Amino acid sequence: MIDADLNRDVIARVREAADLVDVAGEHVRLKKKGRTWEGLCPFHEEKTPSFSIDAEKGLYYCFGCHQGGDVFKFLMQLENLNFPEAVERLARRYGVTLPPRSPEARQRRDAGDRQRVLLEEAQSFFSECLEQPMGHQAQAELERRGFAKDTWRSFGFGFAPDQWRGLLDHLTRRHPEGALVEAGLAVRPDSGTSPYDRFRNRLTFPVRSGDGALIAFGGRVLGDGEPKYLNSPETQIFRKRSTLFCLDLARRPIADLSRVLVVEGYFDCLSLHRVGIGNAVATLGTALTTDHARLLKRRLGPEGIALLCYDADNAGRRAAATGAQVLLEAGVDVAVVVLPAGQDPDDVIRERGVEAFRVALDQPAPLLDFLLGDLPPEPARRRRAGLQLAPLVCAASDPAVRQNLIEELARQLYLRPRDVEEHGSRGRRRAAVQPTTVPQRRAVPSGERELVRMVIECSREWRRRIFDAVHLDFIEDPRVRTILEVGREIDASAEVATDFIGALVRQTTDPDLSSLVAELSTTPMPEVTDETIRLQLRMLLDHQAKERARRLAPLIADAEARGDLTELDRLLEEKARLRQKSAEI
Repeated sequence: MIDADLNRDVIARVREAADLVDVAGEHVRLKKKGRTWEGLCPFHEEKTPSFSIDAEKGLYYCFGCHQGGDVFKFLMQLENLNFPEAVERLARRYGVTLPPRSPEARQRRDAGDRQRVLLEEAQSFFSECLEQPMGHQAQAELERRGFAKDTWRSFGFGFAPDQWRGLLDHLTRRHPEGALVEAGLAVRPDSGTSPYDRFRNRLTFPVRSGDGALIAFGGRVLGDGEPKYLNSPETQIFRKRSTLFCLDLARRPIADLSRVLVVEGYFDCLSLHRVGIGNAVATLGTALTTDHARLLKRRLGPEGIALLCYDADNAGRRAAATGAQVLLEAGVDVAVVVLPAGQDPDDVIRERGVEAFRVALDQPAPLLDFLLGDLPPEPARRRRAGLQLAPLVCAASDPAVRQNLIEELARQLYLRPRDVEEHGSRGRRRAAVQPTTVPQRRAVPSGERELVRMVIECSREWRRRIFDAVHLDFIEDPRVRTILEVGREIDASAEVATDFIGALVRQTTDPDLSSLVAELSTTPMPEVTDETIRLQLRMLLDHQAKERARRLAPLIADAEARGDLTELDRLLEEKARLRQKSAEI
């Protein structure tokens, strides 16, 4: 639940601050074409770009799947967010303060803000300690791993002194001890005695969310000590199962390459970024989760692939199998980067050079080749062991990928594909996967399509004249009727066309309707001028007058037959008034 008062003014400020091209550009490779930006649609598979953004209006539309809307709807569709979540995400990204909804909400908001402030101050403290004489051991470790001093700040390295209260004493001059405990920077013993620093004698790494906000720390012990790596505990702003290390740095390379490299350790990931392999991410001491897979799926797109880079031993194969199944279930294709036995990416880069790693990166092993690599050669034993992978291959949500994996596993085990499917279904109940379909587009009746575009594009004065002249009962398309009804309600607060469009998209809950608005706003069409408005509006009103006259005809005949002159005069006056409306435009 979002603890903020999302009133109309607040939403308008966020929408104005947000840059749709910037947001969409993290997921779609966009090219400028005239007044619009175009690229491959992130919502359906295609080979020819049909996705278009009108940056001036802040709207997108796909001419292939007919999805469209504003920056809020884009995030909601792409990342499965509700509207308040999308507003909060964009507000945080573009520095718009959202007012709390209640005193309790203010307290929660303040607690989150306080944690962020504390983390930033802790980062400054760790960075300063690294560059002082006390940080000599951490400095030596970084230099040993190939990180020059001029890169320390950009990667955010720091040093937590070997002191029980080094950070606490530094921060409690301005903050209460309890706040440091809540932020995961200090530990309060079960005995209730004074807290102490969580990170001591460790090289520290900042952990950031996908949008770059500092949310936690990781630390590697210097010298002997356990655990070797230590993460912040989960807090109000940090969840390990939905956080990927270095995703803030890797977002754009992942989108550009349609590839992500998943590794296991902090230094593996950072070393890859140091040598220019920018699409690397790492989990934080956990196996890949469903949340991780969804994050990667959204950034990879339909043609993307995840490359797992794990140790080529039994433990590495088990980790790869677990991670691969989660990714396949999310619709992500998987391959494996195989390194020399006993070496991780950091080892290969330091000992053999980046080119040696790139050779392995450019020639990933198919998933099943890697997982079946240590099976016994004897056929019966090989089949028994290999069939343990049947639930994994049957887990793939993409029908084509699933079928390919089933057939490949069957070939390598000398079985029929049906045998693999049957064995796989025993270990899991697989939901039926519906094929992706492109929704059928509903045609807008002649004249009404032009009417919506005029309402969207015209001046406020013209919009009001249109609202006064057009008879809603004669509008055939219910979407057009709703647009006019909603437009009348919001017109009083929309000063310019862009504000009107934004309000219109926000207040239309029907996705088909908001897509229509986006389509008409982004489709290249002749300019809307006073003359074209008059021409189109007269044609529409003439059509409405004829339709109303047709409906009035039996009523007029009935009034004449009954001799009801009063009713007859009223009906004839209404008929004449409809024709007069057209003449006045």
